[in-house]
Order: sequence, then structure tokens, then C-alpha cells
Amino acid sequence: MKISLNWLKDYVTPGISVEKLAHRLTMAGLEVEKISSVGDDTIFELEITPNRPDCLNMLGMARETAAILKKPRRIPKVKKRVWPKQKCAIVIDDKKACSRYIGTLIEGVSIKSSDEKIIKHLMTLGQRPVNNVVDITNFCLMETGQPLHAFDYDKLAGGKIIVRRARKGEKIVTIDDVERELDPSILVIADEKRAVAIAGVMGGKATEVTGATKNILLESAYFDPVLIRRASRKVGLSSDSSYRFERGVDYRTVEGGAARAVDLILESAGGKITKRADVIVARKKSARTRITISKDTINARIGASLTSVQYKDILKRLDFNVTGSKTGAFTIVPPSFREDIKAAEDIVEEVARIVGYDNLPLSFPLIKASTIPPDPTRLARRKMRELFLAQGFDEVITYTMINRKGLEMSNQGDLQGVEIFNPLTQDQEIMRPSMLPSLLSVVLSNANRGQKNIRFFETGKIYTAKGETDTLGVIMTGLREDDWRCVKKEDADYYDLKGAFEQAFDSLGIEKKRIRVQSQQEEFLADGQSSAVFVDGKKVGVIGKVGEDVLDKWDIKQKNVLFAEIDMEGAYKQKKPVVRYKPVSEFPAISRDISLAVQANITAHDIEEAIRKTVEGEKQVVLTDLRFIEKYEGDQIAKDQRGLIFSLTYQSCQSRTLRDEEVTEAHEKVCDVLVRDLGVIRR
Repeated sequence: MKISLNWLKDYVTPGISVEKLAHRLTMAGLEVEKISSVGDDTIFELEITPNRPDCLNMLGMARETAAILKKPRRIPKVKKRVWPKQKCAIVIDDKKACSRYIGTLIEGVSIKSSDEKIIKHLMTLGQRPVNNVVDITNFCLMETGQPLHAFDYDKLAGGKIIVRRARKGEKIVTIDDVERELDPSILVIADEKRAVAIAGVMGGKATEVTGATKNILLESAYFDPVLIRRASRKVGLSSDSSYRFERGVDYRTVEGGAARAVDLILESAGGKITKRADVIVARKKSARTRITISKDTINARIGASLTSVQYKDILKRLDFNVTGSKTGAFTIVPPSFREDIKAAEDIVEEVARIVGYDNLPLSFPLIKASTIPPDPTRLARRKMRELFLAQGFDEVITYTMINRKGLEMSNQGDLQGVEIFNPLTQDQEIMRPSMLPSLLSVVLSNANRGQKNIRFFETGKIYTAKGETDTLGVIMTGLREDDWRCVKKEDADYYDLKGAFEQAFDSLGIEKKRIRVQSQQEEFLADGQSSAVFVDGKKVGVIGKVGEDVLDKWDIKQKNVLFAEIDMEGAYKQKKPVVRYKPVSEFPAISRDISLAVQANITAHDIEEAIRKTVEGEKQVVLTDLRFIEKYEGDQIAKDQRGLIFSLTYQSCQSRTLRDEEVTEAHEKVCDVLVRDLGVIRR
């Protein structure tokens, strides 16, 4: 928004330097972005926020300037007229789009050059002078904020104005000599034959006022702001009129702006008013809320100590209706052009900006010292991220909104998810109930760009009917380790992913012995390579190899894609065990191996758990380490069995060296329990 200082002085005398005026306006919320000179005039370029359409005109800026500087205002006087009884022919078809239309017919006008003062004011703001009638409509627009338009009345077919929607395929040549195609979403001003203007945006070439014009019809109307904004975007045309209509003009200015223009036209172009029609479809109800607030409340909010008289004076200078009481409370009614004023807080803001934000007293806020304990959930989440990053994984962040097709492609079509009522795109129609579609899309994107060795994780949320859950999703594919020293390049497998989880969980206080991984088939995981993860007997997630049918649906060429999804809510609640120093034993440890042939349904976890329970009760010997060493499947073992080797390390419970027979006794007891309870065969 540009304002001319010389033009502003027609209504108020600032009495301060240009720089000080720019500063005071900026401190009042009307930011001056640039100051430039045009001839002997100074032009301010301001950033006007969308809630202040009342400042998009010279009278509005004069009101603000006068209120800030405590200066008197000079408002142009409009003559009181007795309008002719004969009405213009005006029909409003779309009553929702146009609630008021004033048409004034002035006959016998003399079209010529405008007065020098009007031309000068318009040119300083970048307006091109045309003729006295057109220039006056532009002048009144910039002065009052009410868009106006003058038609050559003799060029209107049937001498009639119809406010309607454009017809499909209808076209109009606007006054900028561009032919524009219209559609029924656009409001137009038409005569009996054709559209003669795009309502609120720009007039048509066919009915513009020229040097040959003798009779004019002056339009002043109120159009729906949303409709004008859409029409402006639709035809790719923005004008000074549409800029103001889009933000909302003051309903009362429709009549005041028309009256001001009529005065200036009669003064400059002569002529006689022969017809006038003021068609009011629906009076716009202004949101003029009664607001009650006390001076003590305002003082407390802005840290000032102003009196009731001072507050009343500030608000009255802004054209607020203010009534007070002896108790210091005000009842305030904002003017019709301030629809953004709805609550007591808005009144506080108005007072503060007129006083000047830089003039308000400064004070340090009172802050009570308090200890805020760290959020254990946040600490655990950060720790989990650090652990996976340390193991060579890369963190990704994906959209929590996905489409149903992604679930179906992942063999998870049975998961409902949380539906989004107003999705922006089809790809964001539900909140994800699983991490798998999101991570598969990342794998596909990277694989298509030549990245074959992938280790990704994400800590995010999934959404179900039960609510949202913090979840850890991990996906990996490609080589286990891309190292030139390794002659044989091996692909990452199930155990690489399982080991990464166990190591991360251990750092969060979840010991390996509390974790159980049990075979459990999932639709989206490959047969025989699908497991459920349990912590303290409660299922917390799944881990396994993504099924080839899922990869085919996603068109992922990688054949060995491993995925895990873990509910982190339980992990967050785990208390980190207190780590105490334990001196290293001076006495040697003794290791013994167990080679077993076990049935396929017996897991390594079952064996480890049985060993630990057996040794726990020993009084002389303690098991300090238990490791899985080797798995064997081949000719030297039955087809329905597999060979497993475990290494057990023993030490004394007392400060002495263990005797061989003590270790042998404890070890044989372990072997007997395994044979008896699990049915294993010692090899």
C-alpha cells in the first residue's frame, strides 16, 4: 500500500519529520517498508496486514495518523442531496454475491482532462490519468477505499444493469484490451445482451467512458470478498478494486463513496442527476460487538499507568464508541470498518499500538526458579536414535499420512488406520497404522537411485482406533558390510537386525534375557522368517524378512529386505538399572562347551533360559557368561534336527579358584536339565 504525504496533508497535518512519522506508524503496527520521493512528494510504502482493510485508503491512514499524533482531522464534506425519484434499471440475480448496488445516472457530462490536483495525486501513486470521470472514480477509491466504476450509459444495451453469474464460454474484453474467458463461478455486471464488467475486478472495453461519452452510470456496490478473490485468481487479473474487495470494504462506505464521487463529477464534468437506484438485497450485519474492559485491566496488560480519560481519548480518536463509568470500566463498540475487533484483548492491542510499543514501560518478567525434571520419554527416544546411528543406521523422517493403496501393497489391508476427513491429496488419506508402507517407499526411492545397501530407522507414531503409539521402525537390505578387506561379500540377514535391537534395548535397561523372539507368521513377512518380539512376556513388535509378494507389488528389486517394528511405549517406561562397580576377579574362569542336537521347535532362547535357571541356585559356582557359538545343519545330524553349540563360563562365588570337579558337577547338572526338560541330545 502506497500513501502520498502531500495527499495525507489534505486531511491531517503531521507536524513531524518524514523519518519520525515513518517510525511512529511502524510502532503502531503499520510497518513502513520503504520511503521514496516522487517530484516534491514523499511516498510511504506500507505493509498492511489482511485484518486492516480500513487502512487501504487515504482517509483511513489519516485517521491512524491523527490518532497516533493527537492531531485534528479534516474530513471532506459531502453535499446532502435530494435524489431523483426515477430509478435506474438494476436487477440483482445473485443476491448472495451482491448485497447492495447503487447506480447513479448523470446525463450531459463533459469529458475532459482532470483537475491538476487530482492528476498529481494519482500520478504520485503510479496511477495513469485517463479523463476527469475515470480519474475521479480512481481518486475516490484511493481516498475512501470504496471501489467505483463508471459506464458509458448509452453503450448499455437496454439501459439496464444485471448482476449475475457469467455464462459458460462467455467472453469479455476488459479495459486493458485483453479478451478473457469466463465461467459460472465468476460474477459479472451485464446489460441485456452481454457482460460489460467482471464484478469487483475490472470493467469492459465496450462500455468504457471516452471523450465521446455524454451520459454515465456510476456504480458503487458491495460484493462477496471470497467470490471476488476467486474470480481474480481465475482470470489471472488483480486490480486496485479487487485488492480491496478481497479484504472486505466497509458496507457503509458504499453510499458514502458514491456520494463523494457524484460531488466531484458534477463539479468537474457538469451534468445532471436524472436517475438513481439503491438496491439493497440484504443489509450486512456488522460484527460490532460490545466489549467491556476496565482501565486497570489494560494497565496490567501493557504495564502502563494511564488514566480513564487518556484511554477514552485514544479509542475515540480511532472512531470507537466509548462510554465509561465511575468504576473505571468502559463499554466499547468498535466502528463498522473494524470487524477484526472482537474481544477485550483486541482493545488492549489498539491502546498499546497507539501509545507506541516503544513508549511502553520496560520491566523484567518475574520468573520463579523451579527444577524441571527431564522427560524420560524424550531421553529414551534420543538414546535410541544415538544407538542406531552408532550402529551405522541412517535416520529418516516420513509422512505420517499415507494412502490405503500403500497398506494393500504391503499386505496390511486389514489395518484400518485413522481416516482424514479433508485430505489434501489422495496420498494422504489416512494416518498410518504401520511403519512398513512409509519405509518401503523410502527403500524404493533409494534403490531406484542406485543406493542398494540400506540401513534406515525412524522413531515416529502410528495411529489406530486405540490412539497413537510411539514406534520404532527399522528396515535394511543389501550387504552386511561393504569393506574391501572382506573377500566374500555377504548380505545382511535376520540376525543382523535382531542383534541391533538387542544391543539398543540393553542400553535402555532391557536385558537380553528379558527379550524373547518367537516364530509367528505375519502376512507381510516371508514364511519361516517372521517373528514376534516379546519383552517380559508382552508382545511389543515384529521382526523378519519382507515377503517377496510385497516387494513385487512395490516393484522393489532387492530380494532380501528386513523389517522390524517395535512399540516403544514399554521401552520408555523401563528404569535404567543402577550401574555399580564390580572389581575384576583375580581368580581364573573356566569355560565349558555344550554341543546339542535339538528339534526345530526348540529355540536358542529356550536353551539359554533353561541354563540360567539351573545355575541360579548354585552356591559354589556362578555363571558369568553364556554365548551361542555355532549352528550346524547337515549330513551328520537328523533332518528334523539342528546342531547348536553354547559356551558357558564359570567362576567361584567366593574369592578362590574353582576346582575342576565343582565345575564338572554344575555343568553336568545343566546338561541333565536340558536333556530332561527340552529333550535335546548331547553330541
